[in-house]
Amino acid sequence: MKIVLVIFILGVNYYTFTYAISLWKDDHNKLAACGVAVLALLAIGSPVFILFFRYP
Repeated sequence: MKIVLVIFILGVNYYTFTYAISLWKDDHNKLAACGVAVLALLAIGSPVFILFFRYP
């Protein structure tokens, strides 16, 4: 069940990563792209950490 939730979280955050890549390449807005990428990493990292290390 945990793996299914991780796959769902990654699928949801895929759009955020593609938006960061679009900001970097198309709009040449590197600061915003880095901010969006960090936001996506936090959105992935915190639930995955809680799923695997907080609950048995």
